[in-house]
Amino acid sequence: MATRLMADITGACDASMTKVGGRRRRGAVYWWTSKIANLRRSCLRARRLAQRACGWPNADACRASYAFTRRLLHAAIKSSKCLCWNKLCNEVKEDVWGKPYETVMSRLRGLRANSPSSLTLMRRIVAALFPRVPDKPALPPPLQAVAIVQAVTMEELRGACRWIKDHTAPGPDGVPNAAIKIAIATHPDIFLQVYTACLRTGVFPACWKRQRLVLLPKPGKPPEEPSSYRPLCMLDTAGKILERLICDRLEAITESPGGLSNHQYGFKKGRSTINAIENVIAIAREAIVGKRWNRGTKKYCTVVNLDVKTRLTLLGRTTSTLRYAECTYLSTC
Repeated sequence: MATRLMADITGACDASMTKVGGRRRRGAVYWWTSKIANLRRSCLRARRLAQRACGWPNADACRASYAFTRRLLHAAIKSSKCLCWNKLCNEVKEDVWGKPYETVMSRLRGLRANSPSSLTLMRRIVAALFPRVPDKPALPPPLQAVAIVQAVTMEELRGACRWIKDHTAPGPDGVPNAAIKIAIATHPDIFLQVYTACLRTGVFPACWKRQRLVLLPKPGKPPEEPSSYRPLCMLDTAGKILERLICDRLEAITESPGGLSNHQYGFKKGRSTINAIENVIAIAREAIVGKRWNRGTKKYCTVVNLDVKTRLTLLGRTTSTLRYAECTYLSTC
């Protein structure tokens, strides 16, 4: 169902829209205005007339007209540059992290490094960033397997679509996010049927697992090391919506009483690394209060930091794992 649905949407997009090329059109310079555009057209016209009037009686008058319009154009450009510079300086006082900060940082960062072009290096980087993990044996069917997963509601689908931004890059299918949203708003019943079937069968469609890999070089790292690149995987938008539906149903369980531990700071709403650091500092301060000797209350405090390399890519993504999560948690929503 998912493959046929995406084939129809892709065909409709190909028939009604043109694909965007790889090169982006350069924007206008910061000092460009409509007045400068009109002066430039007048200057170009005067230059053509001066060139064509060579050897004619009005050649001197045409050259003088061209010189005059060129001076006007240069004066307008200089005035616009000064005006934009003063405006940029005034914005620093109003917004420190706004456009002035972005302008300065774009100069300090320098040119962005290119992705590796060697096929051998590319294969070595992909093998290191995405190690092959042997499939584990299928999990035994849970006790709640007899329960039927509830159908996806319109409210859930709308909530998942709100996470999708219109102007982000599409996945391998090339379907824009705005087109997916329009299709869902026009025929929500088809998408509700497809997503409900995916949840009840515990199968993530293979067409939504395809991804386009983009390697972003880390600044200051050797280009021949696999750890010097940050992988960015571009997924299809329809698959992202299914992931959000699953995530919302799992969060309804994990955020409820008896869900995740109170000491869990990752993947929880309203929690971040800052809260975890504040908790560690509070425990350390409480431990060092008091005296060490003569029956003092001072305690020992140790911080253990574990860094698991490629932790996300080492997780098994088998169909049985998804089906276990569906039958165990999502059926209770």
